[in-house]
Amino acid sequence: MTTFGPIFELVDATGGGACRLRPDGGIEAISPGFAALCAASGEVTGRQASELLAELPALDSLGPRVSADAEVFRAVGSDGVGRELSAARIEDPEGAWLVLVDRSGEARLRRTRDRLGRQIDDLKAELAARERAPRRAQVRSMVDLARRLDEALARARRYQHPVSVIAIAVDLGQLPDPQLSTKIGETILASIRGVDDLGRVDAGHWVLLLPHTPLAGAEVVGKRIQERLAALQVQAPGLGVAQAGREEAGSAVVERADQACSQAREGGGGMLLAVALV
Repeated sequence: MTTFGPIFELVDATGGGACRLRPDGGIEAISPGFAALCAASGEVTGRQASELLAELPALDSLGPRVSADAEVFRAVGSDGVGRELSAARIEDPEGAWLVLVDRSGEARLRRTRDRLGRQIDDLKAELAARERAPRRAQVRSMVDLARRLDEALARARRYQHPVSVIAIAVDLGQLPDPQLSTKIGETILASIRGVDDLGRVDAGHWVLLLPHTPLAGAEVVGKRIQERLAALQVQAPGLGVAQAGREEAGSAVVERADQACSQAREGGGGMLLAVALV
């Protein structure tokens, strides 16, 4: 054992293990690292390495070094942990050395890389499917709509394009019909583009965000919504339309649209355009 000690220490220091083989292939000695990797116990002298490592490839198939594409096999160590190993066989006139290399870290990285690769492929496929499918507007919370409005206004100031807002209010009575409220929301959504956004204040109150739309364009959208709401026999809906001023805050645009909407309802329904800000 003393003769093999320096080699054993050198190999074990890498996290692997070494085994000295006799000319007949039987084990002469093993390093502590080798014993730990294959959970060897008791007397091992004279035994075959394959008895300790059931998945060990045939010794005559092993090369003198472990390459990146070397065969990997599994073994459960003395700590009960399964590891992925590769082996090399180095011959000399008096026998051979069997060296084990722990490649569990490489295997984990490979599995992680493969898993991430599959996830990336899935995300690419999902994004491609979304790009092919036409975007449909959706009902958002007012918090979400406020964020979207601020983003739209920031882009509008940067690229010099208009943004408009339409406030829509419907009298649903003391006991609002949830189904009617849902139909109203669906009707508004069916009247706008995929790039537009609709926020729901309550069962009978909605705020519509129209990027890239001047006041005149928003008026056209408002008339379309009016016609479709009339088909639902909604009583005197009110619509207020406002185009955002150059430096106007999002909350101020919504407030102007709401004020115009309230005035329209007080007048018996219809649509009212807010005064445009320069």
